[in-house]
Amino acid sequence: MFKKIRRLSIAISLLLALTACASSAFYHKNFMRGQIVHVTSSSAVVCIGSYKDELIGKTLNVYQIEYEVGTQEGDDGFRRELIGTVIINSIIDEHFARSTITSGSVAKNNMIELSR
Repeated sequence: MFKKIRRLSIAISLLLALTACASSAFYHKNFMRGQIVHVTSSSAVVCIGSYKDELIGKTLNVYQIEYEVGTQEGDDGFRRELIGTVIINSIIDEHFARSTITSGSVAKNNMIELSR
């Protein structure tokens, strides 16, 4: 019984630590993710959360989220497909930035992630 309580408390502690990391500058610098909110022929406005000037000039991968019906048991059916890249040009405000589409067919609601 003591081992179960100890394992549960360790799991809860790790979960709380990860939650705290998700809102830290370290998380955004190394794992930045967002979404495309507007697209023109050669540019896109992206939602970047509260990340600021450090993102200017960075390349972000653009992913389309696909759901496959009839997947195997245990598989949630969702997958990410890399469809292009954008480069951040300027920050609009604390949540949005302007970017140039550098490759692929980028569309509104696609997900973006900092290239590593």
